[in-house]
Amino acid sequence: MGSRFIADLDARVKRQRKGRAYANYLRVRDYLGAMMDDWVRLDPDGGPSAYWKEEIEGFLYLFDASPMLVEHLREQCYHITGIKSYEYRTHHQHQARRYMPKYKLLRKADPTVTGANPYGLFVPEADALGGFGLDIGANGKANIDTLKFYEVLIGMEQAGLLPQFRGQQSQRKVVLEIGSGWGGFAYQFKTLAPNTTYICLDLPPTMIFSGVYLTTLFPEAKALFYGEKGFDKKIKNYKDYDFIFVPHYYWAKLQKQVKLDLGINMVSFQEMTTAQVDGYARGVAQTGAPIYSLNRDRSKNNDELTTVTEILADSFELTPVHVLDLQYIELKAGGPPTAEVHRYRHYLGTPK
Repeated sequence: MGSRFIADLDARVKRQRKGRAYANYLRVRDYLGAMMDDWVRLDPDGGPSAYWKEEIEGFLYLFDASPMLVEHLREQCYHITGIKSYEYRTHHQHQARRYMPKYKLLRKADPTVTGANPYGLFVPEADALGGFGLDIGANGKANIDTLKFYEVLIGMEQAGLLPQFRGQQSQRKVVLEIGSGWGGFAYQFKTLAPNTTYICLDLPPTMIFSGVYLTTLFPEAKALFYGEKGFDKKIKNYKDYDFIFVPHYYWAKLQKQVKLDLGINMVSFQEMTTAQVDGYARGVAQTGAPIYSLNRDRSKNNDELTTVTEILADSFELTPVHVLDLQYIELKAGGPPTAEVHRYRHYLGTPK
């Protein structure tokens, strides 16, 4: 006699195989092949570092994923963030009390919160693709990433950047996120600012997360991927697209092809070399766009970087943005003191 459990599982996988998420996955995987091949051929650094070769090996299984694994893709993002869904399951709801005080502080700092808009700029974790989080009294699930993104959105609002993007603006804006990771901030920004062309630039393997995630959560969005047929021609009409996905080594060409309205980097400049940060900073500044940075001056084990602040200051007039006294990784005050060079700083950079 056959197992009812296995029969139900097979039926579920069959449905998922025909679903939108799996179709997006197959499409993105094809484009990633071209990105990975060109990484060695076109990258001025000569392809993946030893560090990234090891990282890619760690999630190589995602390049041969089953439909069910794709339906839980968000839970696999720990390869990028280190955050695991297990910590946010229902039986850990009691841990929400650790997150609530910080959420309340952020909400207090959010200048858009009103009686008519009680949640302000807060965008909860999406349920799709295995989204996870705790109920912290907001309008949906939240985790440490959700709060980090909320903090950055508040900083952008306080700096006067966000109002020109939010809502149904008549003129489409163009945003570049350098180091777009799994696509979580892009999801939040695009939710608040739908009339935006959002360019995700990162190392090629990360697109297996962001490419699938964003095209699934925004099913009507028009997306363009490096590696697809006719890319060089299509990129000329970049404002026709909601999302554009390009590998990091395409930056030298991209900065000559697009007119940016904003550049963003969160917690990855601190991991780069001085030359890499300088290359991104100068490129964004040359387009005339401001930049928003949340970074340490230098990560603890990075001896190839002077400081993020010094490098950005060569191309931008920097204005510190104060959101909270807490670091984004802290849920409450009272932790061990952090060396100044390792503290996270919000900066608005205006091109010189």
